Amino acid sequence: MSHQIKQRWTIKKIFCYIVYRLIAKHLPDKGDLWFIGKWGRHLRTLVCRPLLRESARVIGIGQGVDFGNGCAIIMKEYSHIGDYALIDGDHATLTIGRHVIMGKYCIILTQNHRYLEEGYDGFQGKDVVIDDYAWIGHRVTILPGIRIGKHTIIGAGAVVSKDVPDYGIAVGNPAVVKRYRKYSKNHLGESG
Repeated sequence: MSHQIKQRWTIKKIFCYIVYRLIAKHLPDKGDLWFIGKWGRHLRTLVCRPLLRESARVIGIGQGVDFGNGCAIIMKEYSHIGDYALIDGDHATLTIGRHVIMGKYCIILTQNHRYLEEGYDGFQGKDVVIDDYAWIGHRVTILPGIRIGKHTIIGAGAVVSKDVPDYGIAVGNPAVVKRYRKYSKNHLGESG
């Protein structure tokens, strides 16, 4: 049976959690309502970073994102969780790599019920990894235990139930790799 990842609550984390849930989560995004929208994104980032297990200095949290208490999320540099995303599960870790772009209304699950013939017996969690430079379209659902490779594109509305390799372009329900992006050593500014 997997164990729940627990948040280590401090006064600062409690304050950030309350501010996020009551105020920052509901503020409009950049471009909306001129001044308030510009600062809404900054306030969300400021109050969410302490809640996450690990967080780079520059991240983006969209309007209306629901991620529980954040204790199982690792966000790397310049990654972004799209507006109204739902991240469910504190029995496994979600790692979001560098420069990840995510559309609106995505669902990322890291746990599921452990079922029995009659009823269920708690939860079982499986880590989810969204690797560097991945593009996740609107309304994508990612199931527990999935790895989405580097430079991958996941088409809008896809249900990802199997790993997607680096540079893959996957679409559909269930998501299927239809083709691959062209590889380049200097792709998107990476050196190597």
